Amino acid sequence: MDLLSWRFAAPDGAPKNPKDVKRRDVEIIQKDGRILVLLAREPLPVSLNQLAREGEYRMSFLCDRIGVSERHLRRVFEDGLGISPKTWLRQERMVAARNLLRHGSPIKEVAIDLGFATSKMFSRDFLTFYGVRPTDFQRKEFANIAQASA
Repeated sequence: MDLLSWRFAAPDGAPKNPKDVKRRDVEIIQKDGRILVLLAREPLPVSLNQLAREGEYRMSFLCDRIGVSERHLRRVFEDGLGISPKTWLRQERMVAARNLLRHGSPIKEVAIDLGFATSKMFSRDFLTFYGVRPTDFQRKEFANIAQASA
């Protein structure tokens, strides 16, 4: 038995197809409305949302923290969530922006907190994602709050 055959042999000695052998060192799952990363080296699942916030919604930080390449992270995301990590990170970033704006944070502060290079880039992304400028969104939210409390 050559080395390759031995590596992919079942316990009974029968050869396995190398494509049937999957590395399960990282897995992304949804549980109770949360998205978790299961790492073989960690005893407990890690919150992907928390990792995204810590890394200012950068894919390179996720890769470094999880310990995988960008390519492998894309595969794991596609298997676990059905979307790319960039798409998921963008969605999470925009949800965080919406929440910060709702709580009255200034637009420049939100842009800095979420890792945007400039407030103009933040405003452009927010407009593309939600179809409304951050200033208009914030005005509308404050108007709704004032109307509800009156």
